[in-house]
Amino acid sequence: MDIEELLQKTPNEIVNEVRSKKKSIDHQTYLDQYDPEQHEIHNKVTRPKKTIKTDDGGTRFVDVARLSIPFQQIIVDRAAAFLIGEGITLVSQPDTDQENTLYDMMKKTWFENKLDYLSKEMARIWMSETEVAELWHFREKPETWAGMGLSDSVKMAMSVQVLAHSKGDSLYPYFDERGDMIAFGRGYKVNKEDRFDLYTAEKITRFTKKSNWIGEEEKNPLGKIPIIYYSRQRTEWAHVQHLIERFETMLSNFADSNDYFASPMVKIKGEVKGFAQKGEQGKLITLEENADADYLTWDQAPESIRLEKETLQELIFSMTQTPDISFAQMKGIGNITGIALKLMFLDADLKAKKHLENFGQGMQRRINLLKKGITIVNTATEQAAGLQIEPEFRFYLPENEQELINMLVTAAGNRAIMSRKTAVSFNPYVLDVGKELENINEDEAGEFGNLMEGV
Repeated sequence: MDIEELLQKTPNEIVNEVRSKKKSIDHQTYLDQYDPEQHEIHNKVTRPKKTIKTDDGGTRFVDVARLSIPFQQIIVDRAAAFLIGEGITLVSQPDTDQENTLYDMMKKTWFENKLDYLSKEMARIWMSETEVAELWHFREKPETWAGMGLSDSVKMAMSVQVLAHSKGDSLYPYFDERGDMIAFGRGYKVNKEDRFDLYTAEKITRFTKKSNWIGEEEKNPLGKIPIIYYSRQRTEWAHVQHLIERFETMLSNFADSNDYFASPMVKIKGEVKGFAQKGEQGKLITLEENADADYLTWDQAPESIRLEKETLQELIFSMTQTPDISFAQMKGIGNITGIALKLMFLDADLKAKKHLENFGQGMQRRINLLKKGITIVNTATEQAAGLQIEPEFRFYLPENEQELINMLVTAAGNRAIMSRKTAVSFNPYVLDVGKELENINEDEAGEFGNLMEGV
């Protein structure tokens, strides 16, 4: 169904049509898996309390250990951190004054909306809920452009809002037969009243649910659907969810066993003549001849559990391409080469590059949308609308800086590769580089310098 045919329908038919095209997503299951307090190990139906028989013939219920581990959060947090890394750089080569103005306004819009931080939040939502969207709109905010030398007529700026199920939104992308998104629906509530906004390139229709849906139309000033929609098939941890559940069950069962065997159980063979009294020092058990007493233990249990725990943990991290950078794992690695460091994080880097196939496209759509918005905010930049701007993801990869500097020194024939001023500027204890250089020169010219020459 094309957009003209859709908009000719009644409000009820429009809302129902857009909703019907959305594939069902089990958001609640994903949110429960992401929140360790909602893990299946806490389900008292599937993991009930233990029934204990009492001495008087009755029964009582004792709760069992329920240890949930936030593997899902660790997997998502590290994947998002490696994807967004140290931020996203807007790369362009503007030539004209108009292009430079558009480029500067783009960077200012990016900064004002804190898009590096927002992108990381969106990446986490995308990885944990499988879908997220950003909604852009105009607002009067002339102070955004203060100090940029723009015309006084430039008063509007662009602002963004993140839409997600966890934020109370229902997302309904509407595609045509070619797979192009021709409309987008957003369901939400205001004071318990159902709302549904439909965005198309030409207009925005805001529906309110009374006895039936009632819609109010307004022109879309952007001329494009002001939504960037990100989706994926499964959560970041989907293929190891069963391993995580097994890890939590194994660890909880082991905790139950520890509780049971914490007070040693004595196994006695033969007749006992007497026990030590409670609190007595040097406790003894008096046995008849040929009798024996020993602790009842399961010698093989700890080793088998340790092996399963290590195997499960290794599989969870390796199958999700998540680096295990816990203190226990990293404390003994010592000083390793830059190549070895990169190889250690190669899996995470490869996964981040794979995510660009989806998330990177969304960033490019965001840039194109912002370019269109800026040409509307400042009509003087209309001729620069064709300026090519691309997102550059700066992935996080640790480096051996000493090894890199030594390599550069060797390449330069063991000559200096950095000025003193630059070196001083990198000193975290220096607040004023110019003043510090003056102090250094005074030291070298004065008594301290003379002392050093005699050393």
